[in-house]
Amino acid sequence: MVLCYMAPMRATVRFRLPSGEIRVLGHGALIGRLWSAELQLNDARVSEAHAMVSLRGRDLRLLALRGRFSHKGKTLSDLVLRPGQQIALASNLALEVVSVQVPDDVLALESDMVARQILTGVTSLFGGTRPRLVSGWDSAAADYVWPTGNGWMRGSEGATPLLPGDSWDVDGVPFRAVEERISGSPMTARELDYSKAIKIVARFDTVHLVREGEPVVVITGKSARLISELVAIGCPVSWEDLAGQLWGDGRRDVLRRRWDMQLLRLRQKFREHGIRPTLIRADGSGLIELVLGRDDVLVDDS
Repeated sequence: MVLCYMAPMRATVRFRLPSGEIRVLGHGALIGRLWSAELQLNDARVSEAHAMVSLRGRDLRLLALRGRFSHKGKTLSDLVLRPGQQIALASNLALEVVSVQVPDDVLALESDMVARQILTGVTSLFGGTRPRLVSGWDSAAADYVWPTGNGWMRGSEGATPLLPGDSWDVDGVPFRAVEERISGSPMTARELDYSKAIKIVARFDTVHLVREGEPVVVITGKSARLISELVAIGCPVSWEDLAGQLWGDGRRDVLRRRWDMQLLRLRQKFREHGIRPTLIRADGSGLIELVLGRDDVLVDDS
């Protein structure tokens, strides 16, 4: 049996039909005249497969297939679904969007040299000297990722289920699949509480940041190694020395790009979980250090 990545909450849209009936459709649901469509509309003006509901990254969308639809008088082939919309498939045949529900988390890809990108559909992966992610199918790509409706698959030859935490090489460049939280209101700076002491448990491949009354924040991968190196060294160190520990010897400009991206991702992780951003400090002259608060505790288990 093949298992695919399942979002923790199903993406659905509630439509109100002209008759007043409410129908709930999920990702991949077809709207059309065929008996097999999830929302069958017995109307000669409706195409056999008129449109499809599709989760694309952060949005649930309506995509035109063999037909077209209109919203606010404009003919469209793609529409982000929002409550209150009146979507006309034909004259006097409109669907009202009652509500939209999307998952808390979606799948994203990242690498040491490519910023995190939420997956929205077929994605082409390039490694080598110019690693990148390209939306859509590119025959020159070394690998591909695509949705199946209830999960994600990858592979250039055959298909392999793609799950959060998976990592693999594409022409020498490691890519990782991660979950990206997309729902909920981000905390403002005023709401963040940086006063709580942090217990930093460094285990080389993972780092646990523990605060009283808060969920444990787990750092993994290169970010964990970065923090663990700072814990082990115990004093300011140059970014080049740290980058050398993380990626080995290499051209300075390449190491610098990797270092900047890694530090950016780590600080983004801090912001997402309310960890004070000054925990790791760059002094402006090339030195990096771990800055502890008065009650912070270090545990070196590496």
